[in-house]
Formats: sequence, structure tokens, C-alpha cells
Amino acid sequence: MTKTSRIVAMAALMAVGLCLRGPSAAAAAEEPAVKPDPYKARLLGLPFIYYSPETKLAFGVGSMLNFRAGRIKEEARTSSVWAFATYNLARQFNIVIKPEIYVKGNSLIFNGGLQYQRAPQQFYGVGNATQSADGESFTPRTFSVRLGVKRRVSGGLFGGLDFDFERTTMEKVEPGGLLASGAIAGSRGGMIAGFGANLNWDTRDSVLFPLQGAFLQVSADAYGATAGSDFSYNRIELDLRKYWPLGTNRVLATQAYLVSTGGNVPFYELALLGGESLLRGYYKGRFRDKGLLLVQAEFRALITKRIGVAGFAGLADVFPGFRDVGAGRLKFAAGSGIRYVINKRDGATVRLDLAWGQESFGLYITAREAF
Repeated sequence: MTKTSRIVAMAALMAVGLCLRGPSAAAAAEEPAVKPDPYKARLLGLPFIYYSPETKLAFGVGSMLNFRAGRIKEEARTSSVWAFATYNLARQFNIVIKPEIYVKGNSLIFNGGLQYQRAPQQFYGVGNATQSADGESFTPRTFSVRLGVKRRVSGGLFGGLDFDFERTTMEKVEPGGLLASGAIAGSRGGMIAGFGANLNWDTRDSVLFPLQGAFLQVSADAYGATAGSDFSYNRIELDLRKYWPLGTNRVLATQAYLVSTGGNVPFYELALLGGESLLRGYYKGRFRDKGLLLVQAEFRALITKRIGVAGFAGLADVFPGFRDVGAGRLKFAAGSGIRYVINKRDGATVRLDLAWGQESFGLYITAREAF
């Protein structure tokens, strides 16, 4: 059995174990006769093992708090606070706290993130034609904070502001590599800080596992000396998602995603292709440039109240400027996966995805849907 086969088999057994796990007879016998509050806050915490091409096998502990704020809870959207800490055999660690809170009848949204990580990874250069053999290792240590607030303008239209801060220390680069030369922006690390604004239209019936509706967002961020940043650049992001219901608990999710940056952009802040969300099947950062254009679709279906399946495919391209869109070889990926619903009320899921790109493969065990 090959190394990849052993990893796939292990991941499948883990997923099956999650799916088969249910309440014990003793626990069932102790259930109260009084009907529980369906909107009571729920805190889930557990140790876990997951895998991705970037982290390989990783271990961690995490918790997820789901709740509905306000008096009319049946009309409130699910607020969530995610927190987890992970470590893998490559001496990579990651600590994350990520809240998304809906208040005042869903008309006011607070979101953000706090992250501290050490992440040994690969840099393949910038552009659409980099080769696998060009990869060189580097190890950044990063502390980042992002704060955001959105307010309803009218109906499903929201407007918001955010602040982004990140300090990166470059612990190690490969001797004789592109980063060691210091010619690439960000190769010595540094601080970025900036402010942004966004508009989004959100008519999804659920935040965690939408079965219908749409999510459309455009955001613009500017980083510069005024905010204390070592780098001056801008970033525009367009995220368009549409969910097409195909019957009970079945949906076709589609996404078009565009990123464009300009100015003195540190290489680790360029648009990245790959990872667990943007074209699964490619190493995150395998291709990077000032722009990224992606389209992808995923069919999702729950076959029981707890177990679901998914199939997905996507196309993407990175580019230095809009006139270069499509000039290189488009990147294609496809795959399938299974889902386990850990919170039936709100639709929170754990997913296992297998994805194949062009001469690449990715296996992902993680929480929440890709988009």
C-alpha cells in the first residue's frame, strides 16, 4: 500500500467513525422528558486529527459555539465562534479564534479573526508557469488580527468596514533561493496594516449549510504608511455565490471569485490558488500572482440526517494584470467527499474531500463547507 493510499484509508476510517458514532444507551435513558429549547446555545469541543497537502497529518483541539442572539431566536441567524489550536509533525502550529455574530434582527454583524501561527511551507515563485521542481522552503511566524462590522442598508444589502493587521517574522528561508536574495517583496517579513470597506448582498437561508439563496460581496482594502504598514498596496475582492435547490436537502452551490492587487504587495499576500477552499487539489500557494480568477461548483446532498456526500469541480487562473487573464494554462480540479453533520439544528458539518488537479492531489479533513 502506498503512502497516499494509507493516508486515504486512515482518513476514510476516521470519517466513518464520526458518522457511526451516536449517543449511548445510557445517555438516551437519561434524556429529560421535557422538550429542550431548540435555540439554546451549543458548545462543541473535541480533539481532532486532520490532513491537508499543506499541513500533512495534524493534531489539535477545537471548540465551536453556536447561538442565536436577540429575542426572536427563530428568525435570528446562527452566530458562531470558532476556536482551535493545531500542531503537526513538521513543527507547524496554528492558533485561531474566529467569531461571526448576528445581532439586532440580523441587521448588524460583527466578524473578525485572531491568529498566531508558525507555518513551514513551499514557495514556487510568482506567476502561472512555475514548475514543481522550483519549490523552496520558508518558515514564517505570523500574528494577525482582523476586525469587521457590517450593517444592513436595505433588505439583503449590507455595508461594512474592517481593519487588518499582520506581523510576519521570516524565521528561515532556503539558502540560495529566490527569497534568500531579498529581491522579492516580503522576503524579510514585515508588518501590514490597512483599512477596508465592503458591500454584500446576502439572501442565504443558512450561514453554515445554505440550501438556497445568494451571497454577493465586493470589498476593497488599502494598506500603507498611514496605518503603520511597511508595504503600500491595495486589494479588491469579488465573491459571488449562488445556491440552487435540487430537492429536499440537495443543492448545487456555485461560486465565482476574483482578486486583484496592486502596488508593493508582499509575496505572502498575493492572490493564492489552492488549499481547502480555492480549487481543492492544489497545494495552497502552488500558484500565486497579483490576480486570481476562479469558478467552481459543488453538488451537496444529505442522504441521512447526519451523513452527506458531495462532488465538485473548478477552473482557475492567476495573472499579473487583467489583460493577461487566460493567457496561461487554466488550472482544473475535481473531486468528491463526504459530510458529517455535527449540529443538525444549524447545519455545521465536518467534511472529508478528495481532490485531483493537473498532476496533483489533495486530501482535506476539516470543518465547514468550502464556500
